[in-house]
Amino acid sequence: MRKLDRYVGNSVLLSVCLVAFVLVGLDFAITFIDQVKKINDQYTSGILMQVLALRLPGKLAEYLPVASLIGTLIGLGALASTSEVTVMRAAGIPLWRISLAACKPVVILACLGLLIAEFVSPVAEQKANLVDKLQAGKSESNFSISGGSWLKTNGDYVYIDAADQDGNLYNITIYDREGEQLKTVKFAQNATQINAEQWLLKDIKSSTFFDDHIETSQTEEETWTSSLRSDYLYLSTQEPDSLSLTQLNQYSRFLRQQGLNTGNYELEFWNKVFRPLSSLALVIVAISTIFGPLRSSTMGARIFSGVIIGLAFQNSLYISGRFSLVSSFPPILGILVPIVICLVAGLYLLKKRN
Repeated sequence: MRKLDRYVGNSVLLSVCLVAFVLVGLDFAITFIDQVKKINDQYTSGILMQVLALRLPGKLAEYLPVASLIGTLIGLGALASTSEVTVMRAAGIPLWRISLAACKPVVILACLGLLIAEFVSPVAEQKANLVDKLQAGKSESNFSISGGSWLKTNGDYVYIDAADQDGNLYNITIYDREGEQLKTVKFAQNATQINAEQWLLKDIKSSTFFDDHIETSQTEEETWTSSLRSDYLYLSTQEPDSLSLTQLNQYSRFLRQQGLNTGNYELEFWNKVFRPLSSLALVIVAISTIFGPLRSSTMGARIFSGVIIGLAFQNSLYISGRFSLVSSFPPILGILVPIVICLVAGLYLLKKRN
């Protein structure tokens, strides 16, 4: 029985890997063609290839659920076309055993994709963004952040013009409020973090607002109490899909403490967390169709069906997630509902085929 499990599993595994390679390759080629117009004397084709290559791990993790669906259709479909599945069933092997053998490699690949999304793709994606900005002239090499960023921390609104790779801040403007009333505006040339709750501001100019007049002052150094961390500033300049699960969780917690909207970051967090479950749900749907309407179909029909099912699932996942952002539903439900519906539908169809 173990030999049979390995045989079915290897067939599915090879098909999923092949489909993932094709999907990532097509994405690379299409993106290159779309971005080739950016090439000039400074932004060369080599730089563009480097940026696209750094983004490949993220694309691989993103495409794994759909690749698992299409790969399962191809792998099991090939066995069904040669009547090997029929022979297995005639030998008394239950459908659930064949399904389990097909699901094992997909679960392993899905967990591998989760590890890539946590440890590999965020580092590569953020490096790609930095290289892209450097070559486009939007950032300087000694600055990890430039171009300005707005944050809210401890009830104050803060504008930071730039931050270097050591976490030092430059040209900081702090808008100190008292209720809805603006109390003080402070401008500092630079700031260095002392500890988790304090920053040292240097070359400060302050304007304090009273009911009948404004007072200005200037000091060389001043301590600023704030829960702001330099890594949070860096995270604020990154798109949610380029952050790891740990970074998404940390930054969401920081935004929640400041009373700010965390929807986009929570949505991306749960989207990445539930990718293995998405892969499993799509594979179960694929297995149910192989033993059902696609049993005698051609390979082209199976691939076409897999693409249609994958697109329908991804679109429903996107729409449900975005709907949760504009409604009172938590983002976790926006991601989980389509996955659960797909999983329940696949299990129901599989039970009917048994």
